[in-house]
Amino acid sequence: MVCRGKDNCCPGGILSGRGPECSVLQGERELTWIDVAGLFQAPQECLKAFIAVAAAEVLSGAKPANMVRIPNQKLPCGRRMYRLWQEFGAELLQNLPLSVRTLQIEKESTLLLFYRDDLLERRLSGRTMQTFLLRHGYPQKLTLEIALQHLQQSFNDGIPHEVGMFLGYPLKDVKGFMEQGAGPSHGRGMWRIYGPTSRSLKLNDFYRSKRRDVIARLAAGYLPQQLLQAA
Repeated sequence: MVCRGKDNCCPGGILSGRGPECSVLQGERELTWIDVAGLFQAPQECLKAFIAVAAAEVLSGAKPANMVRIPNQKLPCGRRMYRLWQEFGAELLQNLPLSVRTLQIEKESTLLLFYRDDLLERRLSGRTMQTFLLRHGYPQKLTLEIALQHLQQSFNDGIPHEVGMFLGYPLKDVKGFMEQGAGPSHGRGMWRIYGPTSRSLKLNDFYRSKRRDVIARLAAGYLPQQLLQAA
């Protein structure tokens, strides 16, 4: 929704969708999915907007996969995202370059892996990832399907640290977290950074820019389907 008329516009032209108050727009913090969720009241539009944001980096081709938690709670669009996913998720994915795999099911949410087969298979075929996963118990002749099955089973014991490799994080940071856990690091964006920071920070900023762009476009009046089709 785009503001029209000076009496009902927020700075930057965004209506909050939750009454006369405006969303936070300038300087204070980055916009998030919650800031724009109230703009999409129709069930399928709400789900499309959620997926467009949650999988923005993957849809753009910047990142091979994202972990996405689907909450079983009411969101600003007035819907429970878990129910929307159960009802419309499969249909939505039919026209997108995305695959999805359930990693965990809990009482209040379900954790999914959204991924692009082509990007994840390309990453998996590299010697670095093959060697790393084989050293951490993954089977020989590591195809994409076998690797994903093994990863999925590993979630039975919690979130396995090697999932960072599937998500496109640098090897040094994945290894650093496995060795040091939540101990001292050089900052944290989408992941904890260990060792030299330059490449990791640039990659983090690149990934985040894709999500910021999608949220900004939704806030500016783009329809979710437009963003999904443009991916």
